[in-house]
Amino acid sequence: MLIERQVLILQSIVENFITTNQPVGSKQLAQNIDFSPATIRNDMSKLEKEGLIKKTHISSGRVPSEKGYRYYVDCIKKDYELTSSESEKLKELMSDKYVSEDNYLEKSAIVLSDLTDCTAVILAPTKTDRRINKVEVILLSSRSILVILVTNIGEVFQQNYKLDADFSEEDIVEVNKLLQTYFYDVDMATAHVIIHGELEKYLKTKVNNYDMIVVALNRLLQNKIKKTVALGGKYNLLKQPDIDDIEKLKEVVSLLDDDKIVELLDHNVEVADSDTCIKIGKELELENIADLSLVSSKYNTSKGQGVIAVFGPKRMDYSKIMTLIGCVRDNLNNNLK
Repeated sequence: MLIERQVLILQSIVENFITTNQPVGSKQLAQNIDFSPATIRNDMSKLEKEGLIKKTHISSGRVPSEKGYRYYVDCIKKDYELTSSESEKLKELMSDKYVSEDNYLEKSAIVLSDLTDCTAVILAPTKTDRRINKVEVILLSSRSILVILVTNIGEVFQQNYKLDADFSEEDIVEVNKLLQTYFYDVDMATAHVIIHGELEKYLKTKVNNYDMIVVALNRLLQNKIKKTVALGGKYNLLKQPDIDDIEKLKEVVSLLDDDKIVELLDHNVEVADSDTCIKIGKELELENIADLSLVSSKYNTSKGQGVIAVFGPKRMDYSKIMTLIGCVRDNLNNNLK
């Protein structure tokens, strides 16, 4: 348990580092906090032992750890008051003439990215009550299948697929057993997450050339539930000093693909209506990057539910971004009927 003084010191370290991207020392903190450098050093030592801050190799100062950011977000962060410039840009967005949903979402994403200096993503609303009743694969020939999908509201989708290897009736029986287990009453908007999770894992143990079936299922689902993505500040992430080596850059560039963004949001947006979800660093489970954070929220229209998200460095201004996302969310709730 941190005492009030230690909480204040941690808050100052986080907010200083967010602003300057430079390690923070006790003398610097003493200029803004009414405690002696010796007292501050003692408390910084305790914060370091708690794993909330850490020392860098290039300075005697400290920077927030991932645990420190999480403590800040959950327990400390203060309300953010919009500047007059930020308020003016949001008012301009609200007063813009509505041309189309896609155009409005794109404008909203661009404004959000400009105000945060991060990458903003808005997924168009989709009906959340559309669920799968049945998915079945029918073997037409050893290298041809028909995939049929039936929804809870009576829609029927079907598609033929040519395969590059032979499949037997026994293979298809195994496939359909697994489909019946994993896809009954599943939300269509997140079904592809299941395909690439447990379903793919078990298909691999049961069916040769299982990946061809996975591709066919994924194509059918993507064609029917493909989400519209509005992206603002697409390359803002690449300008961040935190993304400082070629492997990280490659990973970030691959993230900017529409399908990858949708998949990432499906995995990481775990919020109820109007709540905000924050994933920090390794919580995003990105293979080569532990330096990004994601702040997201859902919005609601008559057409269904959409997602607003901002990708940025771990040292992003969480309070500011949460406030701006809330403003954009309220605007979309009110204007996308």
